[in-house]
Amino acid sequence: MEIQQLYYYMELCRQKNFTEAGYICSMTQGALSKQIRKLENELGMTLIRRNTRKFELSEEGKVFLGYAEKMTALYEEMLFSLQENQEIRIGSMPVLAPYHFADIVADFHETYPDIQLILNEKKGREIVAEADDYDFLILRDSMIKDPEKYWFYPLYEDRLCAVLYEDHPLACCDKISLKELKDEVFVFPVKESGSYDIFYDSCRKAGFEPDIQFEFPQANTIMSFVKARMGVTVTFTKVYEEVSGQGICMIPLEDDFRSPISLIYPKRQNLDPAKKIFLKYIRSLRK
Repeated sequence: MEIQQLYYYMELCRQKNFTEAGYICSMTQGALSKQIRKLENELGMTLIRRNTRKFELSEEGKVFLGYAEKMTALYEEMLFSLQENQEIRIGSMPVLAPYHFADIVADFHETYPDIQLILNEKKGREIVAEADDYDFLILRDSMIKDPEKYWFYPLYEDRLCAVLYEDHPLACCDKISLKELKDEVFVFPVKESGSYDIFYDSCRKAGFEPDIQFEFPQANTIMSFVKARMGVTVTFTKVYEEVSGQGICMIPLEDDFRSPISLIYPKRQNLDPAKKIFLKYIRSLRK
C-alpha cells in the first residue's frame, strides 16, 4: 500500500465521483479506478459499492476512510516536524479582496502558525511571467497558456455581468445579452490586468468589437466613470458586489460567460510537507 493511494481514496470520498476526483488528482477516471481496485485487492474487501447509481461506501470503506485520514495526518506531521523551510510563496492576481481570501489566510495562520504564507499581489501577466518564483499561483484559468504543465485546483467560479448607470435604458431589465451593448462606449480595466482579455474576448464571442474609450487599473475608478455616464462596463459579480454603490446597477447576462479562479502549481514541482498541508487545507474548504 502506498501513501499516495490513501490520498486518491480520500479525494474520491470527498468528490463522490470518479471523474471529478480523477480531474483533481490529475489522472483519468480509469487510472483512479485501477488505484482503488489495487487497494481493495490488497485489503481483501470492497470499499466502494459499484452496483448503485449513486456513490456509496461499504461499511468497510467507511472504516478505512477514517484510518486513511489518520495515517495521512500522521505522515504529514512526521514530514512537517523534519522540515526546516516552512515558507510558502503565493503569487496572485488582484482578486483577493472580492473573494475574501484574507479570511482563508487568517484561519490558516491560526491553524498552522509555523507555516509562513508570503503573498505577492500583482497584475496577472506579471504573475504568469514570474511563475517560477512562486510555489502556488492564484489566477483565472484562462491566463495559463500552457495548462498541460500545471495542476489546477478550483477555488472560485464567477460569471460576467453588465454594469450600467442607473438611468440607462436597459437598467430596468432583469437580464440582457451582451450583444445588446454593442453600440455602447466601454470602460475597461487596463490591458495588463488579465481581466481586460477576458472582457474583450467575451464581447467578441457575443459578436462585436467593444468601443473602449477608457482604461483604468482600479475597479472603483471604472465604476465611478460608469456612474458619471461616461460608458458601461462588464465585470465579475463578486467584484461588483465589492465595489457597488449608488448610481450604478448590475444586470445579469444571458450569455454564460464564466471565469474560474484556481490555485495553480507546476507538475514538475515536488510538494514539501508545508505545501501539502496548505493544499490539503484548501481542499478541505470545499467539503
